[in-house]
Amino acid sequence: MRSAKDSPHEIRSERQAQAQRIGAYLTQAATAAGYDVRRRHGGRAQLAVATGLSLTTISRTLDGKTMPLSSQLTTWATVLNLDHRRVLVESGLIPEQRGPESPRRAPHAAALSPDEAMTAWRITDPIIRRTLTGSIVHAIELQAEIDAASGSRTPQENKGTWRTRG
Repeated sequence: MRSAKDSPHEIRSERQAQAQRIGAYLTQAATAAGYDVRRRHGGRAQLAVATGLSLTTISRTLDGKTMPLSSQLTTWATVLNLDHRRVLVESGLIPEQRGPESPRRAPHAAALSPDEAMTAWRITDPIIRRTLTGSIVHAIELQAEIDAASGSRTPQENKGTWRTRG
């Protein structure tokens, strides 16, 4: 969901820049892996066979015209012997990790409230937010019932403290 201040033109420009960035990155990686990906030199066709993607998809990706799907990026990474995470970072699908901290939350870190999580995920539509909150509440209640039946935790412990935060 985009914010009201993002124009369709800005979003399209960002996606085009992202497609061009990953196209340049994959072109460089394919060349380094021994594929001559210049037009009419056979490397694109070889990549199509190796990846199982169509020649059109390979060409449009390398030319920076289309952004590959994340599953396709995984295929590219495998075929070109690239670090999968690096490919996702270069594509702009995940942020660059800075510093020694792990991108995952520590196991005992304070839990995010549904509102905090939705804000972090840039979910702004009120209907989607209400729906997701309802699903989270329902999931917490179901987990509490399961845990109570198995004796691992009390239902009150599973409900968490996020309801009192906001």
